[in-house]
Amino acid sequence: MHKISRWRALYDFLGSMNLAVTLLVMLAIASVIGTVVKQSEPFQNYVIKFGPFWAEVFDKLGIFNIYSTGWFVVVILFLILSTSVCVIRHVPVFVRDMKSFAEKLSKNALLHQPNHAEIACKTSAEQLLPTLQAQFQAEGYKTKVHQGEQGITLAAKKGSFNRIGYFLTHVSIIVILAGAVMDSNLLLKYRVLTGQAEPETRSVPLSEVNPKAVLPPDNLSFRGSVTIPEGRKADFVFLPYDRGYFVQILPFELIVKDFHIDYYDTGMPKAYKTQLVLKDKQTGETIEKTLEVNHPLIYGNYAIYQSSFSDGGTRLNLKLYPLAAAEMQPVEMKTAINQVEKLTTNRGSYRLEFNDFKLHNIVPAEPEEEQATGKKMHNNGPKIVYKIRNKQGIAWEYETYMMPNKQQGRWFFISGVRNAVSEPYRYLFLPADEKHSLNRFMAFLTLLNNDQKHLHLLARYIKTDPDFAKLPIKEQAMQVQLWQNLIKLFRDRGFKGVDEFVAENVPEDKQKEVREFYLGQLFMALQTLYVQMLKQQGTIKNREDLSDFDKQWFEDALLAINSLPAYGPQIFLKLDSFELIEATGLQVTKSPGKDIVYLGSLMLTLGVFLLFYVRQRRIWVHFDQSVSGQHVILAGKDNKNTPEMEKEFKHWQQRLQALCEASSHRGKTA
Repeated sequence: MHKISRWRALYDFLGSMNLAVTLLVMLAIASVIGTVVKQSEPFQNYVIKFGPFWAEVFDKLGIFNIYSTGWFVVVILFLILSTSVCVIRHVPVFVRDMKSFAEKLSKNALLHQPNHAEIACKTSAEQLLPTLQAQFQAEGYKTKVHQGEQGITLAAKKGSFNRIGYFLTHVSIIVILAGAVMDSNLLLKYRVLTGQAEPETRSVPLSEVNPKAVLPPDNLSFRGSVTIPEGRKADFVFLPYDRGYFVQILPFELIVKDFHIDYYDTGMPKAYKTQLVLKDKQTGETIEKTLEVNHPLIYGNYAIYQSSFSDGGTRLNLKLYPLAAAEMQPVEMKTAINQVEKLTTNRGSYRLEFNDFKLHNIVPAEPEEEQATGKKMHNNGPKIVYKIRNKQGIAWEYETYMMPNKQQGRWFFISGVRNAVSEPYRYLFLPADEKHSLNRFMAFLTLLNNDQKHLHLLARYIKTDPDFAKLPIKEQAMQVQLWQNLIKLFRDRGFKGVDEFVAENVPEDKQKEVREFYLGQLFMALQTLYVQMLKQQGTIKNREDLSDFDKQWFEDALLAINSLPAYGPQIFLKLDSFELIEATGLQVTKSPGKDIVYLGSLMLTLGVFLLFYVRQRRIWVHFDQSVSGQHVILAGKDNKNTPEMEKEFKHWQQRLQALCEASSHRGKTA
C-alpha cells in the first residue's frame, strides 16, 4: 500500500502544473540565452568576448551550444513526460464532459447556475418540449430530455468541441517537443559518450581527419556549414561540436557554378546569390537552383541555405619590399588567399599566411571629398589580410590596401599591423610620390639602410658645402660620423632611439640641450640625403628647387620611418594585381522532425482557436411538477461566463415566456 502511494505521488507530481510551469520557465530562459549569445561559434571567439575564465565557465554550462546541451534535452524530455501524464489524467474528464448533458442536475443546482430564472407557465411540459427542442436544434444545440422525480428536464448544449482545444494544445506540445528531440544531436551525444564518435580538434586537411570524426550520411539530423569556391564542389559539411568539429558526409554533391554579389552605392553587400547544382550520389538525379537568402533548396529532409560569402582563393600578384635592405630589389610573388608561402630573409625565415581579400572597404569620406562628391562614404579599394609568422610561432597580422588613399589632402599607402586579434590595428602611412607610387619612399629608405652610399653622399656634401668645407678634415670626419650614428639610431628605433641614447649617456641636467642638438643634426643629415637623392634622380638641381610637395613628402616620410620599428618583421607587401575568386557559404540542415513540428504547430493553432473562439454553452429548462401549477426553471452557463452568454440567456428567457403565456413571472439573473 505504501509503495502504491509513492507511485501515486510521483504520478501526481509529474502531472502537476508546478512542474510544467518550472520546465517551461527553464526552456524560456534557455531560449533567451540562445537568442542573446550567438551559438556554435569557434571557442576562441568567446574567449575574446568574455575572457578566458568566463568563457570556460559558460562553455561548461553549455551556453554556447545551449539547444544541444544534455540538460536542455533532459528538460524537453521531462516536459514531454509531464505533459503526457497531464493528458492521460485529464482526457477522460474532457471526454465525459463532452458526452454529458448534465440533465440530472437538481433544482437547487440549477438555481445556483450563473444565469437562472423562474417562470410561471400555464402550458404543460408535454406541449412545450417538442417546440423547445426544435428551437434549440435550429440554433445548433443538441438536446436530451430527462424524466425525474421532481419533474422533466430539457438539457441543451452547444460548443462541446471547446474541450477538444484543451486536448489539442497539450498534445501539440508533446508533438512539437518530440520533433525537436528528433532534430537535436541526442544520437550524436550518445555516440560520443559510447566512444563511437570523437570530434576532431586539429586544423588538418580532410584526408587527415580522425575517422571517428567523420559521420556517415545516415546520421538522423544535423546542422552544418561549408564554404565552396566558384567552380568547385563538396559532399560534406562541418558540424561544430564542443571545441572541435565533425565532418558530416552528404548523400549528394553540391556544385557551385557561379556566385554573384550585388552592392549598394556605398559598397556594402546588397544581395548575394549562388547558382547551385545538387547531384544525388545514388540516383544521379540533378537539381539546379539559384540560392538567395531566405530562399533555400529543399531536397527531402535536407535544406540548403545561402548563409554567407567569403573569398574563395583570389589569386594575388605581389611585390615584397624588404624594408631593411640596402638595395631596392622587391621580390615578386604569385600566390592566393588561403595559401602559405615560405620566405627567407637576412633577418630569418618566415611563413606568409594569406587569410582574406576584400574588394570593397568603406570608410567615412573626408569633408572636402564629401563636399565635392556629395557622398558621405569612401571606398578605400581592395585590401589583403595576412599574417607573417616567425620560427617561434609568433605572428603579426596585417591588413594592407592595394591603392594609395587620400589623407588630409595627401596620398598614402596604408598598412595596419597588430599582434593579437583582440588588439586594434596600428597603421603605417607610407607617402606616395607624385606618380602615386612607392618608388621615392623605397629609394630613400634603402639609401638610409645603405651605410656606404649615405656615408659617401654625406662626405661629399660636407666637402662641397661652404660652411663645412672650412673645417679641418678631422672635424669633417667627426661630423660625418655623428650624422651616420644618428641615422642608424633613427633607422633602428626611430626618434625614440635618439631619446634613449641621450637618457643613457648624457647627464640629466644637459639632456634637453643635447637632445635638441642631436635632433637638429639628425634632421640636417636626413634632409641632406633627401636632397642628394633627388639631385641624382634629376628631380631637382639645388635645394632651393624643392617644391611644397617635396617638403611635405619629406616630413611624411620621416614619420613613416619613425613607425617602422613597431611594424614587426621589416617586410612590406604591395598588391600589384589580382584575379577575384569568391566563395559561397552554405548551411545544410537535415531535420526529419520538422514535419512533426509543423503538425504540432497546426494542432496548437487549431487547439488555441477552439479554446478562444468556441464557447461551450449549456441551457436547462426544468419543468417543476412538485408545486401547484406549472413552474419552470431556466438556467444557463458557458465555460467562460461571458457577457454574450448573459444576452443569449435573456433571449431564451423571452422565448420561454412567450411560449408559456405566463400570467405571473419572477426571475433573477446572476
